[in-house]
Amino acid sequence: MVTENVAAYAVYKGLDIITNKMPIEEREGVVHHLMDFMAMDREYSVLDFKADASKLIKDIHDRDHLPVVVGGTHYYIQSLLWKDTLLDTKKDAGTMSDDEDDTGAKPSTPEEEERPHDAFLRDSDTPTLYKKLQEVDPIMAKKWHENDRRKISRSLQVYFETGQRQSDLIRKQHSSQEVHRLRMPACIFWVYSAPDVLNARLDTRVDKMIKGGLFDEIQGMRKNIGPETDYERGIWQAIGYKEFDPYFSALEKAVTDGEATVSKELETLKAECTEVMKIRTRQYAKRQVQWIRNKLLPLCREEEVKVYILDATSLETWKQNVSDIAISIAKDFFAGNLLPDPKSVCQYAKEMLVPQRSNDTVGALEAWDKKECTLCTEMQRIMHSKSTAPGSTGPTPSPVIIHGPTGLEQHFKSKLHRRMKTNKADMERDGDNWWFFKAQEFKKRRLAGLQKETSIESSSGDVTDNSEMSKDGDDVDRPKPSKIQRLDQAKEYTTKD
Repeated sequence: MVTENVAAYAVYKGLDIITNKMPIEEREGVVHHLMDFMAMDREYSVLDFKADASKLIKDIHDRDHLPVVVGGTHYYIQSLLWKDTLLDTKKDAGTMSDDEDDTGAKPSTPEEEERPHDAFLRDSDTPTLYKKLQEVDPIMAKKWHENDRRKISRSLQVYFETGQRQSDLIRKQHSSQEVHRLRMPACIFWVYSAPDVLNARLDTRVDKMIKGGLFDEIQGMRKNIGPETDYERGIWQAIGYKEFDPYFSALEKAVTDGEATVSKELETLKAECTEVMKIRTRQYAKRQVQWIRNKLLPLCREEEVKVYILDATSLETWKQNVSDIAISIAKDFFAGNLLPDPKSVCQYAKEMLVPQRSNDTVGALEAWDKKECTLCTEMQRIMHSKSTAPGSTGPTPSPVIIHGPTGLEQHFKSKLHRRMKTNKADMERDGDNWWFFKAQEFKKRRLAGLQKETSIESSSGDVTDNSEMSKDGDDVDRPKPSKIQRLDQAKEYTTKD
């Protein structure tokens, strides 16, 4: 058996922690391909992966070995197993050929020199790019959020490099007369955990990553930043790098200014960044599940590819619930035997193996729409004008735009919409006094919150010493006031009113 990596960032050299590579001691002697060969200043795309993985699978089969593709970048898996799931605008999409240098990247060629549209995509601001997309491909412009620079740029890149609109190419792909798009027989295992258990595991994993040397890797990455570094591409998108940027920026500034690198402010900032990383890790795990149910399962149902959920909620039952079941099914699959019903294997299968969307990509694209919630737009602008000092100028809040055919219905159930609806009702009821009552309500909530926080701090003696504050009245270099000090300020502010 030979394993191919399908985790997008594990291709990069080193960086074992931020990319969460499987430790060598846990690989049990199994050869792992497509790992640890790309320099961090290079970009490795899904097209590169498809070409490299396809070549490797053929080589592995030719040696009478069995390839197992493992990882969580599901659109990489889709591009490998199914035809017509990608728009290939690269003439020679990544091949691990002999003419590569030791960085894993191909030498530059005249064809790779910058073209006029490269400068336009790089140098234009996002509103300009979006306006251009509205001109050349209004269907894709309607699909993407006006601030989603990466997707807007990708649609424009397709147009510039092929001379065709991306929406037209998608139509052509899905109007193909080819019935079977599956490239090779496949059996898919989905290692699944109940969300509450998984979230706790992910939080623990982040803590272990930090203890295991994550900060050393991030600092090494920061030393490799160049003027052309694009933080929206390649390894720079890995969860952990951007999340800790505020902490390392403050730490580097402290070193430059000759200040202490161990302080309460820095520790607080580090804790906040850690929490942000945990949140984004949990969000990414949730998106992975959504991708499987929205994208992968419809394709599997179309081609009758069996997907087996393996219950990893309890690690104590890993052997019987995960490894034993997977090995048994894999042996039957490779032997050509009849496979069990996926819904009989795991308690979560009946719920999770139901696709949440149809596979009508063209229909979904044409049905996609943007609608404005006029109530939320109106109330946000009113509240903005009320909270802005007289005579001051500032940007007016943008319209609240909802994306997708079912987005507006979901928005009506959201906390934002319910809050704005309540605000509007209060405004109509209280008239000119509405904003005064709203301000008083906010102050009371803030005071109550500070009192709660202070009771926790007081029990641990966590109070900032006022003597640490500067005596010259300059707030620039002062430490932030403690929560007890903020509580006193809030009481004073409420009393004045």
